[in-house]
Amino acid sequence: MTARLSYVVTHGVSMNPVYYQGGLVFTVRADSYEVGQIVAYHGSSPGQRVLHRIIGGHGDTGFVLKGDNSQSVDPLKPTADELIGRAVLHIPKVGTWLEPLLGPSGLGVIGFLVVSGGAATARTRREIPRGRRKKRAKAMAPQGGSWAMAAAVLKAVGRLSTPLRVAAGGIAVAACSALVLGVLGWMKPVTYLEDAESGLSQSMAFSYTASVPRSAAYDGTTVTSPDPIFRKLTNQVKLGLSFRGYPGTFEVAARLTNGTGWHTTIPLSNSKRITGENHTTTVTLNLNDLDERAIAAAEAIGVPPAPVAISITARVSAPGRNPFVAALQLNLTSLQLSLVNGASSLLVKDSAAEQPAKIRVVREIKPFGYSIMTAGQARSYAVLSALCALVGAVVLALIARRLVPLRTRTEIERRYSHLLVPVEPMASPPGKPVVNVDNFPALVRLSERYGQMILTWRRPDADDFVVRDEGITYRYRVPLEEPTLQNIEHINRPNSSGTHRRKASSQVS
Repeated sequence: MTARLSYVVTHGVSMNPVYYQGGLVFTVRADSYEVGQIVAYHGSSPGQRVLHRIIGGHGDTGFVLKGDNSQSVDPLKPTADELIGRAVLHIPKVGTWLEPLLGPSGLGVIGFLVVSGGAATARTRREIPRGRRKKRAKAMAPQGGSWAMAAAVLKAVGRLSTPLRVAAGGIAVAACSALVLGVLGWMKPVTYLEDAESGLSQSMAFSYTASVPRSAAYDGTTVTSPDPIFRKLTNQVKLGLSFRGYPGTFEVAARLTNGTGWHTTIPLSNSKRITGENHTTTVTLNLNDLDERAIAAAEAIGVPPAPVAISITARVSAPGRNPFVAALQLNLTSLQLSLVNGASSLLVKDSAAEQPAKIRVVREIKPFGYSIMTAGQARSYAVLSALCALVGAVVLALIARRLVPLRTRTEIERRYSHLLVPVEPMASPPGKPVVNVDNFPALVRLSERYGQMILTWRRPDADDFVVRDEGITYRYRVPLEEPTLQNIEHINRPNSSGTHRRKASSQVS
């Protein structure tokens, strides 16, 4: 409903070995995405969703995506707004049978059943005569309200084994966490506007160094910018970047061209979050690798190798501001690596003359002034905690249901009708022992062990279930059930002659 949580059912082999065929992957929409994250986006075909990894690009101009098991990048380059979300939860092998239920048809059928069921309930209630309806509602209304229900739940949990009680505690913690995180995440918007700081100029200073053996080409063993780097002496260059400005997301990439129209972009570092006004980092350029990439492209095109133009681009995206982009132009030949525009190009300053009066800031959750997460993350964690609590509660309920003792004939017949054989009351053989079993599942195990059906009959005070083998009678006895409201009304309802019908206690049970 909010478009923040979605799902993808995996097909194909493009993301092996991370995801295989038939997996269910939940995605959550994020405020920003980084290189290395697995994200989902809408494909070119109607209804198609592609789940691949970000290997480059930017949220404003479009991300470059590729499957881990694919040889080529995706033809589409979706922006951050076009992404469905990033992968947060993977459940293998359930997508194939769950996809029809999660689809529009399955949800429509569920909605129809809910609505029609509610309408039938309301119609049945209206058809009940008013006086009788009040009497029945009063007789069947639970006493104690929420407190009685809570006490019943605690009593049921107390009957569980120690591991199941621990699991129930974990489910309760997950549910409470979902509630707290949901309140913190949705009590206010994810972002808000605040006054922009003034007077902070942004700049990027580039520099490069290389270690070379002592020779007549240089005065020492270290080459620094803006001197050219001769490839006969070294092909390893350390590129330094020093940024000053507004904190945000920092990334560096190299764009190669050879004058034929061919170009490619190579990420030089993973996208990282910087928090201060100053940030310095170093990346390594392998000139042989860059040259071989350009030569391979020239051979594929069918042109002779040519000098390679390298554009080193550093990008800083601060919330609420236009991205700051700084580029350094280099020229790579078989002889050397050199600057294109001289030493003045090593310093790039922000050319924006005006900054916005307001900037949009991501809201953070700060108990006691210490930031622990953003509001968007709190919402995502709340949804995940709620899903975990719901799945855990369902699994625990199914396990607990199997462990609940069977106390009535109705419960036994509902679960083990295929093993029961109703017979007339039978006396125990004289001189043969009768072993009373304290729970019905134990009697079922005896029945399966000896290959015997469970004989059952009714007595005025109890229902007997027995298994006989080699003269030994194993018996489980259920006390007489309490009369139900319908039976009481049937007993007290007068017949056509004005007298009340009477039934034996065995019939009432």
